[in-house]
Amino acid sequence: MNGNGAVKSSFGRGQRRNVNLAALTVCLFLPWFIFASVYSVSGLTIHYTSSDIVLLTEAVAAGVVALTGFAALQSLRRGEEGNPSWYVFLFVTSLIALVVGILAGNNNFTSNMQPYLDVKNMNEYILIDPSTAKGNQLMDAGRVLFDPSAKLNISRSMGFRNLDTYCVAPISGSQKGDSYDFWAVGTNCCSGHAADFHCGEYNNPSARSGLRLMRDDLRSYFRLAVQQAEAAYNIQSNHPIFFYWMQDPSTEILAYENAAYTTWMVGCFVALVLQLMLVVGATVAFAKYD
Repeated sequence: MNGNGAVKSSFGRGQRRNVNLAALTVCLFLPWFIFASVYSVSGLTIHYTSSDIVLLTEAVAAGVVALTGFAALQSLRRGEEGNPSWYVFLFVTSLIALVVGILAGNNNFTSNMQPYLDVKNMNEYILIDPSTAKGNQLMDAGRVLFDPSAKLNISRSMGFRNLDTYCVAPISGSQKGDSYDFWAVGTNCCSGHAADFHCGEYNNPSARSGLRLMRDDLRSYFRLAVQQAEAAYNIQSNHPIFFYWMQDPSTEILAYENAAYTTWMVGCFVALVLQLMLVVGATVAFAKYD
């Protein structure tokens, strides 16, 4: 601040480290806008419908970050003629916002939005007898309402342990047999060495519906659990399909969607608060060197 009370911007050639309101606004909102943009396109529906727009948005955001890096480099080269601190701050926080936005958005998409959209776009089957239907007949099933005879055959359940325990239990129907293509699944809800499956709504007498497992990274572990069950109980499963056992899959599907948007809103809010805290902290820290 000079003798007549004027405040000089850090984005100019002043000799002091004070910043004006416009500079603070840029440092607050530009990194947050970068985060919110890539976080939104990476984590919500547009990632599912148009991956090209996601890549374009991330490329544009990366270009903006590169420009802030170039400005920071130029400011550092000017040395005493300029004040590089805020340029460097803007570049570093923008870069962090870009990386975190992409990672957090992809995580929200994989955990919440993609399972919701996958199941929503698949078929629903009703009154399926698991003892007569075959897995290859329902490969496009997202939700299945089994007939009233369907129940979990917990006596032939099994668990496969690999850090977590991947639990499976065959869904039996009106006819007895040794072939099961429909399996209820869950993680860390059985001991892995005894028939003690207690995943999902296993003890709900009204539950006779299945919500398809959409996680590709988990499917191979459940297949291994099924193979162990085949060997242990001398049964067959030619085309296993995995479901979460429950009474009302529609409620669970909506929970995925709600979780996706709730996570998105919380992420945007937290990012803004954190950026505000960083700007305030930087302002205090830089003022000590004036």
